[in-house]
Amino acid sequence: MIRVYILTEWAITRAGLEALLSGYSEIEIAASEDDADVLVTETIDGLSTELPTVLLNDDAPTRVMLRSGVRAVLPREAPPAQIAAAIQAAAAGLVAIPAAETLALLPLAPEDGQLDRLTPREMEVLEMLAEGVSNKVIAYRLSISEHTAKYHVNSILAKLNAGTRKEAVMRGLRLGLVKL
Repeated sequence: MIRVYILTEWAITRAGLEALLSGYSEIEIAASEDDADVLVTETIDGLSTELPTVLLNDDAPTRVMLRSGVRAVLPREAPPAQIAAAIQAAAAGLVAIPAAETLALLPLAPEDGQLDRLTPREMEVLEMLAEGVSNKVIAYRLSISEHTAKYHVNSILAKLNAGTRKEAVMRGLRLGLVKL
């Protein structure tokens, strides 16, 4: 059973949401925020809660919202099934946002041709960079000179348009080139 507290300044909005959610046996309306597992609200202005929050708001979701505890952002006119699903996702520790909004939040991979392809050897070196090993260790593991290891690292930095080894690893992760 997921206990939901509805925080709104309008009694009619609260009554409407309670009526919409009453048809879901796994959702129970909580009398107070202290008794709730999930908070449903229309605004995060001045909100200070540790509860996973479902925001019914027409503003596009932002990283700031997600960092402030919002776990779902739905338009105010979302159907009851979407609201219930968002509540369940928030209670499970997941994030639920409309698919059309995800592009604004996710880093985009470069278009084909914008990223020079890494060679198989550079992919090996990038994996080792993700482990945090030095050029000396890379050279030892690959049976190459330190100079060649350094050359591969510099080539990776250039191809990934990264200034540091850490940045190269982060870009590699975003692009799906590296798995941790």
